[in-house]
Amino acid sequence: MKPIRLVFGSNEFFVESRTKALLEDYSQWALETFDGAFHTINELKQTLDHVLTGLQTMDFFASQKCVWLRATNLLASDSPALTEGGKAIAERWIEGLRKLPKGVQLVISAVPVDKRTTLFKTLQGLSEWEELDDKQSELYLTEIIQQCSKQLSVGIEADARELLFQKLNKQPRAIANEFEKLACFKAFQGSITYDDVLQCTPTWANDEFFEPVEAFYEQNETRYLRSLRDYFILKNEARALLSALQNRNRLHIQLAALKLPSVSKVSLDKAYARYQETYGPINDKNSFCIFSQNPWYLSRIKTRFSLKTLLEIQKELVTVFDRTLSHPKYGEDWLKHLARFFAAE
Repeated sequence: MKPIRLVFGSNEFFVESRTKALLEDYSQWALETFDGAFHTINELKQTLDHVLTGLQTMDFFASQKCVWLRATNLLASDSPALTEGGKAIAERWIEGLRKLPKGVQLVISAVPVDKRTTLFKTLQGLSEWEELDDKQSELYLTEIIQQCSKQLSVGIEADARELLFQKLNKQPRAIANEFEKLACFKAFQGSITYDDVLQCTPTWANDEFFEPVEAFYEQNETRYLRSLRDYFILKNEARALLSALQNRNRLHIQLAALKLPSVSKVSLDKAYARYQETYGPINDKNSFCIFSQNPWYLSRIKTRFSLKTLLEIQKELVTVFDRTLSHPKYGEDWLKHLARFFAAE
């Protein structure tokens, strides 16, 4: 194995979590950590000199040593290492890394990175490297949940995990923090359920605002009108919420049209085999393709609306969207009128 390991990506929390997991391989080694964020050439020189010194100085109580350059912007497009004065410092540091003694390991976690630079390509060539791709964010989130579950001795049911991701807009740090709160709520035993997340986890006010959508498809008028009011206290326009309603409605339309006896991975796989030519290949998750969704999530989104009413709702959502473009201040009023569909069933 090469004496340098590099973990990089665009999400700081994912990179940090993965690097901490990697450092478990060196739990018996002496560990020295250096903050990798610097903004001036002087800070750059001091940090890189300290890293080299740390790699060349063995610990008194251990025969092996690991140095972690943590959350560094060394490889970013605006790094001081890319300035005229910084290039010489970085080159000397690279030369020092080529001569590392045996029994030492340098671990670098870098966010963000510019993969076009010579410095990045050189360091990559010297390293065992791992890139955390944004396209696999849900996989990384699942790994974070597994780590939290192991550390706190609390499980989480699959549908509860999916709901937690949705409520917190798939923000990894928020999800990790909320998992700890839920584990405390469960007295650090058993498993976190769907109802636990539904009752105890707040919904982030963002473009995937959750509660009004849930209340609408439950046909719970009181909850729907209250959550609309809460939404418009935080937001002054309706388009984000309309988008969330349209996304959910498309899923309900497809579920109603497929007439599945039950929603599961098996039933969805069979349906996809039948309609594959119509849907085409499954790529990124989106509400236009029911088969790109998580089966556990689909099994939980229920509604009493008929297919005919769902199609009427979809038309009405488009109409409301057009109106909000001209008169954005009235978005809440138009969304309140959607409650009339409750009586249609």
